[in-house]
Amino acid sequence: MDIFAHALWTYAIFHKQKYKWWGAFFGILPDILSFGPFFVYYHLILGNNFKNHLINDSVFVMYNITHSLVIFTIFVITVYYITRKIPWLMFGWGMHILIDIPTHTKDFFPTPFLWPLFSLKINGISWGEPWFMIINYSLLIIVYSWIIYKKYKIKNFKALHIL
Repeated sequence: MDIFAHALWTYAIFHKQKYKWWGAFFGILPDILSFGPFFVYYHLILGNNFKNHLINDSVFVMYNITHSLVIFTIFVITVYYITRKIPWLMFGWGMHILIDIPTHTKDFFPTPFLWPLFSLKINGISWGEPWFMIINYSLLIIVYSWIIYKKYKIKNFKALHIL
């Protein structure tokens, strides 16, 4: 899925949390860590267009690490062990992986969700297909409309209740 949709979906999930922006941040972190350095180097410094054959091995290594439920689980357990609190907002990262599994094809960055234990990758649908983008963003519009409606309705209810 595209990075903007990841941010919007994770923000929608965490919208009632105090630190909701951290949930959205963790929702895009796997792609930032995987593609961020590549994007900066090739697009901003060299000015090249994004092409598969230009992607160096470090992108694939970081993609395996950041898109693995195994690695995600190790990080969550480590943070829990250190803080003795469940790092709920880190679950934006896990949600990112779960969304990517069915929305990536084997031809373009299939999600290595069980790496390094297994090399299983699902041949899903391409998130870049126009029909999928229309459905995905239509669902996001519906979800955010509902969130805004509920927020507005609750505020009015509280205001009326006080009167």
